[in-house]
Amino acid sequence: MRLRSFQMRILLWTWALLLVALGVIFFYSTDIVGEELVADTEARSWRVLDSIQWLVDDHSPFAGEQELDTWLEGLGLKLGQRISYISEGRVLADSAVAYSSLSSLDDHSGRPEILDALAKGRGVNQRYSATLKTEMIYVACRMEGVNRLPAGVLRLAVPFSRVSGRLDALRQNFIWVFLVTLAFAAIVSALMSRNMSQSIRAFSDLASTIGEGNYTQRLRVLPGGEFKPLAESVNTMAKKIERTVQTMEDQKGQLQAIFEGMHEGVMTLDSNGRIESFNSALDDMFNLPESTVGLSPIEAVRRFELQELVDRLRKDPDLGNDTTQFDLMDSRTVEVSGVPFFDQKGVRKVILVFHDITSMKRSEKGLKDFVANVSHQLRTPLTSIKGYSETLLDNPPVKAEDAQFFLETILKNADHMDKVISSMLALAKSEQLGKELDLVVVSGREILVRAVNDVIPWAAARQINLQTRTPDDDMPIMAEPDGLLHVFHNLLNNAVKYSPDSGTITVSAEDDGESIVFCIEDQGTGISREYSTKVFERFYRVDENTIEGSGSAGLGLAICRRIVKNFDGEIWHDGYGEDTRGARFCFRLNKPA
Repeated sequence: MRLRSFQMRILLWTWALLLVALGVIFFYSTDIVGEELVADTEARSWRVLDSIQWLVDDHSPFAGEQELDTWLEGLGLKLGQRISYISEGRVLADSAVAYSSLSSLDDHSGRPEILDALAKGRGVNQRYSATLKTEMIYVACRMEGVNRLPAGVLRLAVPFSRVSGRLDALRQNFIWVFLVTLAFAAIVSALMSRNMSQSIRAFSDLASTIGEGNYTQRLRVLPGGEFKPLAESVNTMAKKIERTVQTMEDQKGQLQAIFEGMHEGVMTLDSNGRIESFNSALDDMFNLPESTVGLSPIEAVRRFELQELVDRLRKDPDLGNDTTQFDLMDSRTVEVSGVPFFDQKGVRKVILVFHDITSMKRSEKGLKDFVANVSHQLRTPLTSIKGYSETLLDNPPVKAEDAQFFLETILKNADHMDKVISSMLALAKSEQLGKELDLVVVSGREILVRAVNDVIPWAAARQINLQTRTPDDDMPIMAEPDGLLHVFHNLLNNAVKYSPDSGTITVSAEDDGESIVFCIEDQGTGISREYSTKVFERFYRVDENTIEGSGSAGLGLAICRRIVKNFDGEIWHDGYGEDTRGARFCFRLNKPA
């Protein structure tokens, strides 16, 4: 009984909502359609009136008001419309009224459409016509008086009965649709009410079966049924285990992708310290055999430091992260971080992450070598300055020549220290500017001639001859003028410094189509092949224990290499040809695109 009451309430509420919805749609749609019909009628009336106005303007001059009335009567008959011409409130011509009866018509000067047409040029109004005994729509436009007609208003009248008839037909059709829809809804509701009890009983039986643990059963979800959300919930509960397993598999795939995509090597160990898994990065790092899984770390990697790390992590349950480092046979350095973790059963396991820190170690070594070289370059002249200064203070030489020798020695070593520091600053500046340097088109010939002229006095003092072999053009290249001049100065100064007296220095340039290659060759002792690349390193010198009287800091070629690299070029030592008797340094710079 309660079920039937529940069903009846649903049916009554459904019918009530349907009646309300259809009623709202009925009145709303008829109002909108009515407004659209009126608007459409007005729009068509305006188009007809515009055409009539054009015909009046284009007509030959009318002989009088009667001719105009006759012409409008014929046009109105063809169009099926009432056309009037009104001037100063008097109807001069009307297609629906005989010419003889026009004088009996009322004064039209107060009509709304006439007033709007005279004031604004166009006017429209809807009202009952006493002359035609029907509801009319009037549209009017102002006429300026053409073809011998006085200025007035041209008006078109359209019966509103046509619009009303279309609205009545629409309402009748909608009422029939309303009744048919209501009857159909009643039939469908009756059928649904009859089957509702069967659906609820079937739902209860299946829900009881699933509730007992039989997840293979499914509820049939009826489209649009009242119990569709509940049926979907029960089916969702039955699929929960399957979805959970699928989620676990997806997460496993994601973790595997991360595991294999890492640049660091990763190794997982079980509770016994045996290898459970490892990624491809670790395989690339150690070239592990296929039988690695199940082995101990020392058996797989052959490093006792790694096994000691694992043993510490397994023996001490309070130990958190721990690390170790060791060097490989190929000069690589590896840092291993060990982290213990617990699996879902609470078993303690270990994961090892292998970091290749070779680059970092090389950087640290380079920094240490740099500091050591700087200390070496500054310690010797500083010791000499200190020693001669103390001698001058404690035991001043009796002879002025000895005192001058001491002061010259101090000045020479101070100049050397100044060159070392200036070279270090120049190298740092070149490395910093390399990231933000904008290259411009530079005349290689102009910069080369300037550099050669700068070293001519020094070379002439030792009777050294400078020869140049270059192309005839300006040798345009992409560079920065000050940096390029520094490279030429450094290479030319080295050539003069190491050339014998009365020797020859050859400066040449060659255009290979895409770049200009500059070479500077001296006739000194030269550089052996084993040092040809090392001479470009910072502070590197063939004889590391010599501080030259010239004050060389050992940074000149390193600065040249950095500047040329900033110019997207390359520099090298090329002193092993058949005609080469000393050192020959060359560098290449790109030509403008």
